Amino acid sequence: MRIFLDANVYFAGMFSIKGASAVILELARREKITVYASRLVLREAERNLRKKSSTAILKNYHRFLQKTKIHIVRPPDERLFRPYDECIHPKDLPVLVAAMQSGADYLVTLDRRHFMTPAVLSKVKAVRILSSGDFLKVFMGQK
Repeated sequence: MRIFLDANVYFAGMFSIKGASAVILELARREKITVYASRLVLREAERNLRKKSSTAILKNYHRFLQKTKIHIVRPPDERLFRPYDECIHPKDLPVLVAAMQSGADYLVTLDRRHFMTPAVLSKVKAVRILSSGDFLKVFMGQK
C-alpha cells in the first residue's frame, strides 16, 4: 500500500505511541507500507514538533526519518493547484497536489476540516483521503 502522510500524522505519531498515527509510522518503519512525503510536509512536522514538543520527541522524529524509507515527492507545479483552489484551504493545496502526484493510493491526514469536506472528497479522485484510524481499518481489512 502506498500512502502519503500529512505533517499532522508525523506529529501525532511522535506524541502518542499508542495512537493510530504511531501505528502507521511503525508500519512505515517496518516497510509494511510505502510512504511518500514532500519536503514541505516533513519540514512542517519538524517545525511543529520543535515548537510544541520536547527535545526527546524531536530526536525520535529525526531517528524515525533516518531509519525509515520515505519517498520524497518533488514540489508540485503551482499550475496544478487551480482545479482545487476553490475547494481547499490555500496552505493545504501543496499537500493535496503532492499526494496526488506521488502515485499514492491514500492521503492520510488528521485535518478533517480542510481535507474531508464534501467539496474536496467529490473533486479528488486520484487519491483516497482518510484519517489515521480509517486508514488502519482499511489496512487491517486487506491483511
